[in-house]
Amino acid sequence: MTILVVGDANADLSGTLLRYPTEGDDSPLSALSWGSGGAAVNVATALALLGGRVRLFARVGTDPAATVAVSAAQRAGVDLSMVQHDEQHATGLCFAAISANGERTFFSFRGANAAFDYQPTSETCADVRWLHICGHALLEGTQRGAALALLHAARQQHVPVSLDLCLPLVRAWREEIIDLLPHLHVLFANELESTTLCAAPTHEHVAEQLTRHVATVVLKRGASGCMVATAAAQLAINGLPVDAVDTNGCGDAFIAGFLHAHLNGATLPETAQFANATGALAATRPGSADALPNRATIRTFLAQHQLDMLLRYI
Repeated sequence: MTILVVGDANADLSGTLLRYPTEGDDSPLSALSWGSGGAAVNVATALALLGGRVRLFARVGTDPAATVAVSAAQRAGVDLSMVQHDEQHATGLCFAAISANGERTFFSFRGANAAFDYQPTSETCADVRWLHICGHALLEGTQRGAALALLHAARQQHVPVSLDLCLPLVRAWREEIIDLLPHLHVLFANELESTTLCAAPTHEHVAEQLTRHVATVVLKRGASGCMVATAAAQLAINGLPVDAVDTNGCGDAFIAGFLHAHLNGATLPETAQFANATGALAATRPGSADALPNRATIRTFLAQHQLDMLLRYI
């Protein structure tokens, strides 16, 4: 059975600045690197590295950046048969300007992502066990209509659906997102996204509000770990201490870890702890999709942190 992931595929370009320029200035870079990125590529790649069967629904251009955008997913064995190639729009690009003190400033271009266009058929969900929608897929263009159509098709076939919010989506479509909540099995959100959606003062109030509408709410809290809530209980799991090198893509690694553990029968506390581990481990490496850990690396990490009870899910 296959996991479908719909969302953005980007080429990530990271440059380390010797000094941050003012407008119109000219500042040299001390390092430059390309890599795969975009939330959908990150989640799909991480799930495949964990051993899952994954199909990616995304759109890239026909430029050289297209190869970069999906290269990590291809190496991980993700099914790319539903990745579209756009002859009019360039591949999505995210440039990260890294200042001398390590602060990242992002310059993003969505490009071909927003032009993703797909109408599900009766066969789309025939072999599917889960649909995961990355928030930007619901933001604009024909991609929004395609993502909503996939969600509807999954519901018709009784396929569980998860959604990972992004702040632009919450700001642009807040009421529509609230209307979608009853159709979701899991909602993922970070602290700012969830409080913007609910206008609630604490994590506990956010969780209480959201679980009136969606079965499971997962609040990503970065180094502090996560909170997982259902109508019956709220569970806070502390994060794992690591020497963070690059937090880009950690939230996507967390989601992949959560879905993997959940789909392999882990309890809710185990699922949350496994997700914390995959997110934390991703932070110890530079890059996005190219930095995601494989099964052997995760097994070693779990053993080092005395989480042997989670090894059966690898």
